[in-house]
Order: sequence, then C-alpha cells, then structure tokens
Amino acid sequence: SVEEGSDTKKKVFNWAVETGRKYASGKRGLVSVQKKIADKLVFNKLKERTGGQIRLFVSGGAALPPDIDDFFKAAGLTILQAYGLTETSPVMAANKVGEEITGVVGAVIPGVTVAIKDLNTGAIIAQISGEDYPTSLTSEPGEILCKGPNVMKGYWRNEEATKEMIDDDGWLHTGDVGRFVEGNLKITDRIKHMIVNAGGKNIYPGPIEDMFKTSKWIDQMVVVGEAQNFMAGLIVPDFEVLAKYAKDNGLDYKDNEVLISHPEIVEIFKKEIRTFSKDLASHEKIRDFRLLPNEFTVETGEITPTMKVKRRVIAEKYADQISSIFKDDIG
Repeated sequence: SVEEGSDTKKKVFNWAVETGRKYASGKRGLVSVQKKIADKLVFNKLKERTGGQIRLFVSGGAALPPDIDDFFKAAGLTILQAYGLTETSPVMAANKVGEEITGVVGAVIPGVTVAIKDLNTGAIIAQISGEDYPTSLTSEPGEILCKGPNVMKGYWRNEEATKEMIDDDGWLHTGDVGRFVEGNLKITDRIKHMIVNAGGKNIYPGPIEDMFKTSKWIDQMVVVGEAQNFMAGLIVPDFEVLAKYAKDNGLDYKDNEVLISHPEIVEIFKKEIRTFSKDLASHEKIRDFRLLPNEFTVETGEITPTMKVKRRVIAEKYADQISSIFKDDIG
C-alpha cells in the first residue's frame, strides 16, 4: 500500500493525486504537462491493474464517498453514479457521461418519477419526473419514493410484503433517505440507520462516518447517540498506521489494547475528531469517542459479507463503552 511505502513514494503519489484533481477540475497549461508525468509515474499502473481498456465504471448500491469519486477522477477513470433497487429494475436515477457530479447519483431517468416524502408528516414535499428536465429543484431530505413502469408489480406470492413496499397510490418506498440538489438526487442514508437525538433532531450517521474514514488514522467508525444530547463515535483505528507511528516514535506496547490507551495516541484522535467535526452541523458534531482494539469483521458478526455495518450488533457488543460515554451527560 502507499502508506507502507517510502516517504518519497508517498510524496509522489500525493502529488500525482493533487495534479489529477486540478486537471479534472479543468485546469490546463502547466498542469497538462504535470498530468502526463503523474500518469506515467502513478496512474498508468492503476489503469493496467484494471485491464487497461476501461472507459468508465458504474457505481450502484450505497452512495459513493466523495473522496473515492475524486480519486478516480484524478486518475482519469470516470465513475458514473447511479441509484435504484432490484424492485425498480434496477435504476431510477443516474449521472450522464460528461455531466458527472460528485456527491449525487444524478438525474431521474426518462419515464420514471422520484419523490421525497417528509419523514415526520408523511407528505410528499418534492418530486421530479425524467421529463421535467432541465430543472434545478432542491428539496429538504426525506424518504425516496419511486413510481414508473420500472417498478415491480409485487413480490411473488407475498401480498403483505408488497403492501409494505408499495402504497395505494403506487409509490414504491425505498427505505432510503435522500433529497434533490439542483435537480439531482442525493442519497443520505437508510431510514433504519437514522439517529434521533434528545432534542428530536434527525442525524444520518453514514455520511459522517464516511467523512471520518478519510482520515489515515481511522479504519472503521460507528456513530452513536440515540436519544442523547450529543453524538459520539466508536472508532477502529488503522492499526498498520498506528504501529508505524509507534515504531517511529518509540512507543512501547504489547497489544492493541495497550496501544490505543497510550496518551499520545488518544491525543491524535482527539485532534482528528476536532478537525473533522468543524464541517458538521452542531447536532452532528462528534463530542466524544472510544477507540476499539479489534476491527469489525464478518467472522465476529459486526459487518455483513458486503461490508455493511450491523449497527444493532455493535450497539449490543459495545454497550459498556457506549454507556461510559453518556453516563455523565444529564442534559
């Protein structure tokens, strides 16, 4: 990995990525020359590993973290984000080639209508059909609904499940939270992941966790704080990075438990928490955290085979750590 490489390799890699980002943003002149050098030193090797013939990728499923999107754009590899479910055959919105926008899954496709339902009132607060473009409609977040010929008729021999998914007006309820941003659909999180704090504010942990995981120090993270006055995080450090730091700085430790309790290590994470929380709304800021000595794995039951976090399992397994965070919070 880059992190395990020499300081020179790290500098070359970081320079190449920054150069690629400048080029992708439209800068030319000297940047064009630098981009050719970056391609030769770094990006061509990446393209070779992906077969050397790929024109573009299509990303579906969960929302693509912006830093990953930016990296591939810097490398000259186009990723088109799209969104849909198996029940919507399977696309309802997608970015277009040459019009890719980081952070959104694109415009509603022709023949399909997507709506946003208020999570509190149940009312539809915005909707866009594929034929409504150009539109710059922007909305508040809510549950994403879909209607169109792409929507399934129902689950085979399961009328009850069908009624839960499709209402009497024909809207399919995705269970995902999102909003329109200048006519493009943006995915926020799953409704079932939503945290409601003591003040009744809705917090969506997914985007917060994705942002923190861009830190080289953080491998995995789960935001907690249901019915509490502030948000906190359970953090699994990147132990390869920590081990190198410990070696370079003469920190003695016998295992991960000892390492994460070292004051110098704890201070590193305090600074990371403060730095990243600056970009969050007041009710979203991470005010406290606990470092965990072991990563979340499929074998231990904390994540699924597709790497999705099992929040309920983690909440139960680390109940003592979570309790210790909020025990002195009396509101």
